[in-house]
Amino acid sequence: MKINSERRGVRLLSAVLAAVLAAALLIMAPAPGNHASAKNAQVKKYEDQISDLEKNRKALQEKIAGIKDKANETAEYKQNLDALIYAMSQKISMSQELVEELETRIEETKASIAEKETAIEETFEKFQERMRMSYEEGSVSYLSVLLGSDSVSDFLSRVDRVNSMLEYDKTMMDQYKTEKESLEQERANLEESIVLQKNTLEEIEKDKAENEKLAEQAASYYDSLKADEAAYQKQYADAKAAEDKLDQELTQYLKNLQKQQQQQAPKQSSGAGANTNSGTPQTTASGEFMWPLPVGKGYISCYYGDKDPNGAPHYAIDIPVAHGTPIYASNDGTVLKAESHSSYGYYVLIDHGNGRSTLYAHCSSLAAVAGQTVSKGQVIGYVGSTGFSTANHLHFEFRINGTRTNPLDYVKKGV
Repeated sequence: MKINSERRGVRLLSAVLAAVLAAALLIMAPAPGNHASAKNAQVKKYEDQISDLEKNRKALQEKIAGIKDKANETAEYKQNLDALIYAMSQKISMSQELVEELETRIEETKASIAEKETAIEETFEKFQERMRMSYEEGSVSYLSVLLGSDSVSDFLSRVDRVNSMLEYDKTMMDQYKTEKESLEQERANLEESIVLQKNTLEEIEKDKAENEKLAEQAASYYDSLKADEAAYQKQYADAKAAEDKLDQELTQYLKNLQKQQQQQAPKQSSGAGANTNSGTPQTTASGEFMWPLPVGKGYISCYYGDKDPNGAPHYAIDIPVAHGTPIYASNDGTVLKAESHSSYGYYVLIDHGNGRSTLYAHCSSLAAVAGQTVSKGQVIGYVGSTGFSTANHLHFEFRINGTRTNPLDYVKKGV
């Protein structure tokens, strides 16, 4: 009888394990409609921003095509070309941030999968141990447990025991099923993230190639325009007038800013605190001013006090360097302006306190916004040829009390 009982136990255990394995195979198949999106809120945000930039790019391309059909040699054509380059640069930057976010998600998902696989293995081992103990105790059948009772009270007691056993087995199976479903969802998320990452990287390469062509087109624009000397001279005169007007505005703006800061200084030193309602930046730089580009990159093509190719005095230094080269904040400060201008193109103006400020012009795109506090060496933009510019370069100004002065008197030459 013992042998037969053991055989029945083996058959029962085999049947139970077979059922478990069959259930596992069913569980491995993803449940219909159970796939959550692999994209979290941050990924969705990046995708929406990239989509908006792409719409802007297409609109600008259509506008440029229309202008070009009418007259290639127009300031509007160059300005829209600059805007297109900026939009492309922003899209590339946003796509790179998306890839970084996806890389983080992929690594986190891989770690989560490893944890879940371990949990599943532990759950299955516990279930196997439960079956083994049940067999060794001779409890090969819930029915045999009940039928082996010798009284009503014993029967009721055994019913409670069987219920507990059934509940435990059900809990183990539910836990196993939940862990398997969670694992499969994580794997699906991982696969979606990897596909999105791969597609985004491919788009980045295409966008970079397109942006390089646009940058070359912008850089050669004025060369091609010189064929019509009258049109070129008109654009130069307009750009020079716009630059002089902006210089006057910035000079007055910075003088007013310094006056506000000087008026606030006594209040702060006496403990009255800063006038937070004035909106006046209070960041003051310390230490030497650094070269605004990677050391050893480029050369100075036009020094402060030189004359530009058209004979006008130049109150900055021009540093030709490759398109897209990062531009660094020369010292700690607060960004006063980060915007576009017809002559300066995309530019950044930083207040460093004590009447000192720096300006970085002709950027292909900006990495700073007005009101932002920046640290010395922080990337604030990228080299380009926007505005009235004949080639990729950085136009770098240094101002004292609003007035332009020689940057090399304050910044150590880094080329």
